[in-house]
Amino acid sequence: MSPSNQRLNALTTTRFIAALSVVFYHGGEGLYLLGLFPIRPLLTSGFTAVNYFYVLSGFVMALAYYRPGQKFEFRSYWTARFSRIYPLYIFSFIITCLYYLEIMGKINSDKIWANVLLYQAWIPRYALSFNFASWSLAVEAFFYILFPFLAIFAMRQPPKRLIWMSIAFWVLSQFAHSMIGMWLGLGARLFLAYFPPFHLNSFLLGVAGGVWFLSEAPKHPHKTSTNLAWMAFSLAFISAALIIREYYQFSIRTFSLDVGLLAPFFLIFVLTLALDGTRISKTLSHPALVLLGDASYALYILHIPVRWIMERYLISIGTTMTYGQFYGFLYLPFLLTVSVLTFLYLERPARDWLRHNMHKLPLMLLDLLLVAGALWVSFTLLLGGEAINLPRTQTYALRVGLTIFFTCLLIFRYYITASWKSLMFAFLLGAAVWTAFMYLAWLGGWIEVFPRMVLASSTALAFASIFGSRLLIRRLAPASLA
Repeated sequence: MSPSNQRLNALTTTRFIAALSVVFYHGGEGLYLLGLFPIRPLLTSGFTAVNYFYVLSGFVMALAYYRPGQKFEFRSYWTARFSRIYPLYIFSFIITCLYYLEIMGKINSDKIWANVLLYQAWIPRYALSFNFASWSLAVEAFFYILFPFLAIFAMRQPPKRLIWMSIAFWVLSQFAHSMIGMWLGLGARLFLAYFPPFHLNSFLLGVAGGVWFLSEAPKHPHKTSTNLAWMAFSLAFISAALIIREYYQFSIRTFSLDVGLLAPFFLIFVLTLALDGTRISKTLSHPALVLLGDASYALYILHIPVRWIMERYLISIGTTMTYGQFYGFLYLPFLLTVSVLTFLYLERPARDWLRHNMHKLPLMLLDLLLVAGALWVSFTLLLGGEAINLPRTQTYALRVGLTIFFTCLLIFRYYITASWKSLMFAFLLGAAVWTAFMYLAWLGGWIEVFPRMVLASSTALAFASIFGSRLLIRRLAPASLA
């Protein structure tokens, strides 16, 4: 393993530690270890840990895309960013919807679209809707949109000027957040904690740090002892700030640790670990730890829906397990296992496939539209004017049907094989599962009627529409299916 790969692997491991802090923040109260001084604030400062993600994200993206004198490749950038976060994100959203299955016919469509399109953090009432950990992905998406323009600007600036500009922006943003908090009160401050622009200071510091690492660090050989001293200083300061906040309720007016106040110290830690060549980085680069770091995104985005579903199931069977026993002996081991398996068999394969097959996304969107259109036509033709009196049934059928059929198309690898057999088996399974869901929803009183004829006609019409669309596309534009 080269020294550069070792250091980046060490940073990957820290993502797992930060993600685990978020997991403990969202419900680890029952664990004995978290009640010990001073461990609790160090392992349960999940909101602050999210700011570390933003600093690290900016740093890593600068390493990947800061190429002075070269043209920025927008197409490859957007392909890489979309394939990096969206497949697993939408999978987590579907898992979360399973928890809300009983009310899926009643949920506001605007709230669903805000989550599907990753802009929920911009709307106060939607910021924590569905999987409330996903608000940070909306912030990350905001950074992804800005980054190409930031990178182009950065490549035209002297690195030292860029660093000072990022520091100045961080200072101004902290005072701005403080003043807005004082003016608008606690409720507004909680909203501002999720509002994407108020986390930009952390991301920009990370980008500036990455530029410095690439352009300036090689010019100034560092001493191992000095580097370790700075690393220890950053960790000590961060730890002290978290402990003081937890046990002594100390605050500097309205400044908050959760909107980038510790970002400079996170950056110092990232830089010193990236420069480190000692046993510290070697230990953190152990393959098992790096695998956990790679699975940290799955750990982060799945920990809420997995816990909710597990808790509901245990309550339904009348378990006598205490919360601490559930969390430590059942939930955490299961979550870690699911996260690693999800990374290996879903996140990474989906990411790699999309990077080479982004041209098939329009076909996927077309299929979703065809399924939705088939359902609407079936409701209209078979129920006529009565359809307007069945809003929950229509809405539930549409939302559940789209999810099930699209999932079945993926399971049977239709977008890889493009064969009529894959399509047929996907629709046979999809129809069976969709019908079962609708029947259970009717028995539970979640929808008004069980529309068996509508389900059958919708399935047949959707199958015919997708099959016919492929025949037409093959004739008009065969290269689009390659």
